[in-house]
This record gives sequence, C-alpha cells and structure tokens, in this order.
Amino acid sequence: MRIYYGEIMKQKIAFLYLNTGGGHIAPSKALASGLEKAWPDDDKAFLCNGFSDKMVFCRLFFEKGYLVSSNYFEPSYVLFYRMTEHSLCRKLGSYFVSIHGESHLYRFFRDNGITKVVCLHEVLIDVARKALDRLNPAIPLITLVTDPYTAHAIWFHEKRMELVVFSEKLRKEAIEKYGYAPDRVHAFPFILNRAYDRRYTEEEVIEAKKRLKLPLDRKILLIAGGGEGLRSADRIVSEFVSKKRDEILLVVCGKNRLLKRQVQLLVDWKKAENVIVYDFVSFMPDLLNVSDCVITKGGASTVMEVLAVGKPVIFSTFIRGQELGNVLFAVYSGAGWSVKKPKEIIAQAERVIGDPAMVRDVQARIAKLKIRNGLDEVMRFIHSFS
Repeated sequence: MRIYYGEIMKQKIAFLYLNTGGGHIAPSKALASGLEKAWPDDDKAFLCNGFSDKMVFCRLFFEKGYLVSSNYFEPSYVLFYRMTEHSLCRKLGSYFVSIHGESHLYRFFRDNGITKVVCLHEVLIDVARKALDRLNPAIPLITLVTDPYTAHAIWFHEKRMELVVFSEKLRKEAIEKYGYAPDRVHAFPFILNRAYDRRYTEEEVIEAKKRLKLPLDRKILLIAGGGEGLRSADRIVSEFVSKKRDEILLVVCGKNRLLKRQVQLLVDWKKAENVIVYDFVSFMPDLLNVSDCVITKGGASTVMEVLAVGKPVIFSTFIRGQELGNVLFAVYSGAGWSVKKPKEIIAQAERVIGDPAMVRDVQARIAKLKIRNGLDEVMRFIHSFS
C-alpha cells in the first residue's frame, strides 16, 4: 500500500500479453487475479493486449501467423525465429511494432495510472520500455521469460528492467551470455494454474470421470497441444482408430478449428465411439488427471502441467529452438519420450498403458523433479518490488 499526501493509493499493475498461444495469457491472468485476491487493499491489476485494434497487420502476423506457421509451416516459423535473433531484424521488428504500439501502451499506462508494468511477451519489451520512457522512466518494468529452458535472445536485449526466469539454466545464461546484472535476474519455479498445486486423489479422479461421462474401468489416452492444438493430431488419431484399440482417446484441438473438423470427420467416418473430440476447454486439469498417458508437444505450460500431475508423456512434436529445452528436460529426466511417427507414437502409448511397472517408474522419476507452483513466489516479488 502506498500513501501519497495523506491519501492511500493502490498499486496499479499492468500485465502485457499477446494472443500467441496460451503460454502468455494464462500466467497473465493467474498473476493478475492472484495479486488482487492476496492484496485486495493494495493492488489493482490491469490486463492489456499489447496490440491495439488498429494494429491489424501486427495481430495478423504475430497471432494468426503463429497459429498457421507453428502447426502447418514450421520451417517458416523456425526461419523467422532464427532471423530475429540478429540485431538488424530485431530493430526492424521493434520499429514496426512501435508505430502504433508505443502510443497504444503509453495511453493505456497514462489513462489507468499504471505504477508497475509486467511484460509476458518478448515482442512487447522494447515498445513497453519506450512507452514508459515517455510517461515516466521510474515506473518499474518487470519481464517474465515464459520459456523456462530455451529462450529467444529478444528476451534479454533490454537491460533497464527486472528479469524473472524459471530455471537456473536461464538465470546463468542471462548473466554470462547476455550481460545481465546478477541482482536484476530472479529465478523462481514455473507458474502454474492453482489446479496443479497437487494431483487428484483416487476419489477425485473417479468424480472427474463422472463429470466427463467417461467409463470408470477403461484406460484413457489424451492428445493435447495447448491452445493451438497438436500438429498432426489427425494422423495420430487415424493410427489409433486403425488399431481398434479399446482405450478411450480424448483429443483436445484448442482454438484450431480446422484441426477439430479434420479429427471429427475422421472419427465420424470410422464410427470410432471410443474417441471424444474437444475444441478449447476450461477443464484441462480434469482431463490430465484422469488420463493414463498424454501425447503432446513441447510447449512450456503443457509440459509442466503434465509433469505436475505425474503423467507419462509422449512428445510427438516441438518447435525447434523455442521448445527444445522443455522436451530435453522431460526426456532426460526419464519422464517421457520424444517419438515422431504416428505408428510409433501409438505403439509407445500402448506399452505405457499396458505396463503398470513402467508407469510407477516414470512417476517416481517425476517425483524426484519436485515440480511445484511458483505462482505465490512470483506474486510476492511483483507485489513488493519497487
């Protein structure tokens, strides 16, 4: 709580995000709501999409472009990812984003009386810094690097801010490779939804299955790829259906409408009654906890959520560069496998589901990782930093 001229003033904290997958939006919402609940008299949170409605090209390029390229034209995404590591490309990108972005954020900060800014997307760092320099350079800027193990160089270019990272690997990299002052780099456990603070008990799993109208006596395989769905999920489903497996297969397509149509058409054509297709869901904790094995990609939030509930995981794909570190962390820890071909993916899932001893071994290895939710620690840091 701040007192100005005898008047009590709340901290007004802006959380900046973009609609490029759930890994930026979810922690923004979790932190914003968490701060207001923990310190209702001290903090007021404001969620802000870093791109205004006028920034049509930026929204199309970064938001829709991310969905299309990451799912259907990965080489183009990887090329863009690599190109933007160079300073000239970064400066050009920052210029185009700043044309309308700087004024958009400046007005948002000014009109809402923002006293602290938390940035959760690397593309917004430069423009947020410029907006704050125009308004009041003393307003703190805190950036959360949402990629825990393999992070783009853009995250580390601006030095006039506090940097929150989710692994000692990145903390060391920020200091030794990018020249950050050690006292400006802060490492915490990864931020998770409150629902992943603990695993479901056996009774809670049964109740979740009843809510989802799933049979209590059959094994469950889950395909999920975060907010944008899992690339090539239709091919994996096709392989599962062709094997005439007895397990229940749950397929979450997220916001990817094309993928949902493809999978649903396949399921209807094959009359596969043991396959259930979802679009974007709000009950992922239920789906993960009731599953016996998860097929997914290397997105940071998805990886950490699967590990938090202690499930064996098969990575069918990952975005090279950005998600490689997440997959390596899980695979080298003995928590899962990286398998590319749909036939081999289903074969590995069969081995996992049919071998309770293997599942117990994997769960024991996951337990050694001591995955815990860093939400409270990061909230306290943001609240108290000045």
